[in-house]
Amino acid sequence: MNSIIYVSIGIFDALAMLLIILKLYMLPVREFAGKIFVFIIFIASFSYMMRITLELPKLDLPFQYIFFILFLRFGMELKSHISSFIAGAGISAYAAIQMGIYHIFEWMDVMHASIIQQNEGSLVYLLQLSSILVTYVICFIFSLFDFGFSFIIRPPHDFLIKENYLSKTNLSYLIGTMFSAITICMILILLYRSEPTGLLILALVTFGISYFFSVRREQGDIRKAVEAYRSKHKNS
Repeated sequence: MNSIIYVSIGIFDALAMLLIILKLYMLPVREFAGKIFVFIIFIASFSYMMRITLELPKLDLPFQYIFFILFLRFGMELKSHISSFIAGAGISAYAAIQMGIYHIFEWMDVMHASIIQQNEGSLVYLLQLSSILVTYVICFIFSLFDFGFSFIIRPPHDFLIKENYLSKTNLSYLIGTMFSAITICMILILLYRSEPTGLLILALVTFGISYFFSVRREQGDIRKAVEAYRSKHKNS
C-alpha cells in the first residue's frame, strides 16, 4: 500500500515540477501530453526505486535533473543548452516553493527539520501534496493571465542551425545551468544536514539568477522587435 501511495504522489510531484518548468517559459503542454504522461510515470517509478528499493536517495535528485534535461531535449526537441537552463530554473523554483511551505508548517509547529530527510510518512506526504497543489495553482494562474517568459521558440527547434555557445545569450544559459548544477549538489549536502533554511535561500538565489538572465533575454527580444519595427517604417 505504501508503495502505491509513494508512486502515486510521485507522479503528481513530477508533473508539478515539469509544469512549472514549461509554464515559466510559456512552452506547450497539451500537444506533448502523451509524452509527458509516460515521462512522469517513469520519474515516479525511478524515484521509488532509488529511494526505497535501492536505498540511494542521494542520487535521486541529480538523476532526475538529468532526466528532465533529456526529456526536454529529446521528448520536446528543445536545444540542449536551453533544456539545461529551464530545467534548472524550474527545479530551483519548485524547491523554493517546497521549502517555503515547509517553513510555514514549521512556524505552525507541525513539522521539524528532520522531516526533509525522510522518504515516507504522513508529514512527508503532507509537505509533498501541499507543494504540488500550490504549484498547480501557480501554473494555472500563469496560464490564465499568460504569465511567463516568451523568448524561447516553440519546439521542435531547428538543430541544423549551429550555435555559438560563446555568444552573450548562450553564455547566460550556460551560467544559469552551472548555478543550477551547483545548487543540486549543495541541496544534497544541506538536505542530509537538515538545513531547510539554507535550502530555501539556495533555491531562491539560484532561481533569482535564472530569473535575472530570463528578464534580460526577454527585454533584449522586445528591444530587437521594436528596433526592427522602427527600421521597417523608416524605410517605407
